[in-house]
Amino acid sequence: MWAVRDRATGRSYALKLLAEEASEREMAALVREAVALSGLEGLGVPHVVRFGRLPSSGRPYLVREIVEGESLEAVLTRGTDPRTALEILARAADQLTVLHRAGLLHGDVKPANIIVEPEGSVVFVDLGLAAPWREGGALAEGLTPRYAAPELFEGKPITVRAEVFALGVILAEILEAGGLAVGSDVQARLGVVAEMAMARAQEDRFPSVDEFASEVRRVLGSPAVDGGAASGSVLWPISGIDAVSSQLLEAAQALEPGQVLRLEGPSGSGRSALIRRLAWWLGVLGRAVAWIDDATSMATVTGELSAHASLREAFVLVDDADGLDDAGLAAVQAALAAGARLVAVGGARFEGARAFVIPALAEPVCLDLVRRAVPSLTVVRARYAGWYG
Repeated sequence: MWAVRDRATGRSYALKLLAEEASEREMAALVREAVALSGLEGLGVPHVVRFGRLPSSGRPYLVREIVEGESLEAVLTRGTDPRTALEILARAADQLTVLHRAGLLHGDVKPANIIVEPEGSVVFVDLGLAAPWREGGALAEGLTPRYAAPELFEGKPITVRAEVFALGVILAEILEAGGLAVGSDVQARLGVVAEMAMARAQEDRFPSVDEFASEVRRVLGSPAVDGGAASGSVLWPISGIDAVSSQLLEAAQALEPGQVLRLEGPSGSGRSALIRRLAWWLGVLGRAVAWIDDATSMATVTGELSAHASLREAFVLVDDADGLDDAGLAAVQAALAAGARLVAVGGARFEGARAFVIPALAEPVCLDLVRRAVPSLTVVRARYAGWYG
């Protein structure tokens, strides 16, 4: 991992770079992390800005925002107030709930992967073992033994309740450290919460991490959080994006030199997430990509276009192409004249462009979103199925 600075914007980022001899497993983990973070901006995970291979060596890399703060592991090691640690744990569970509702299982919940920012917000990092949320669980890609649920050692799929188990282990660690300035009855009740979260049988654990957090707060006498805080988050970029992303990649690769493809869809349909994902996959495939994610910055436009000795086989990707000023538009048109292929969000000024219309969500995806919003809904439906005959 390196700290790097964008020469055009001056912003600092974190660069994760794999070795040239990286294994397929390591490459798969990097791809999985990039894909997992795709479209989750504002949901408590770092924003990925670049992903691909270095042009000279072909080494896979990922560039994401730097997360300032310290890990919960560091907080526990320096012996902070246990009540503060418990409040951090509850906030981490809140954030994990948002990830679950967005269709993602973190895959490696542990104190080292929970970052507490200076203002107190919690961010999850290292999603190299992330798995998609699905009914019945998903295959675990790896695990940290201390925080792994018993069923994962048996090769069973990872589920929401496996992540509840990991939170239970962290709660038990906080209680074992001692020093909690509450009555013995509160400590005993917190111990019961930890035991329930770490129950060997999955069905005996809390059915969701938000219910775990609610119980911790109830025992501590802390105020409940507003469950609607994340209601404005757009979940589509994770739900149903894979099939559309594959279609977009196919359409882009079918372009001839000098041709233009425009992404069309209403605001909130995931156009930015899709074109960013396209930039990553083209980079992984070794294609030359000029990725212009800030069309209003001439420095970004010229920097991206000038990074390639030849634009003949290059793909120029522009998010919000309507933001190009006259100079930026002229630069992109010059790239097209040189044989580049253009994929853009917006860009009504590019004549003769093909259209890639983003489809509406399919009904199964919509139903999945409802089930994620209420993780125990499937259990309740099955329990009372007799009511409906």
